[in-house]
Amino acid sequence: MTKIAVPKGTFLVLNLKACNTMETLWGKDAREWKPERWLAPLPRELEQARVPGVYSHLMTFGAGSYSCIGFKFSQLEMKVVLSTLVRDFKFSLPDKPILWKYGGFSYPTMAPDTTRAEMFLKVERFKE
Repeated sequence: MTKIAVPKGTFLVLNLKACNTMETLWGKDAREWKPERWLAPLPRELEQARVPGVYSHLMTFGAGSYSCIGFKFSQLEMKVVLSTLVRDFKFSLPDKPILWKYGGFSYPTMAPDTTRAEMFLKVERFKE
């Protein structure tokens, strides 16, 4: 299927997380955090799918004329903040599992029976 007729005025919600974690494009480990995947050639299926994202075949920042105009700034800002934090602090995950909920967006929570967005993180200052 290459086309779908959508009546004028139809409200669409795109599931960007589904595109960013689709096993048929990214492989069996699509849901795993593996930053090293961008150091090797990407899967052939992903290259052929021509995902229209503005960055690394991801839809996180949108695409085309609707793409986020601040995505480069947000990347730079994250790099600056993270380089400072990683230099001075040690981070580790809590003993309690982190769960992900989905609605209009995805968010972490620490309990299955809540809709409250939260994610605990152990933070220790490096001692010299």
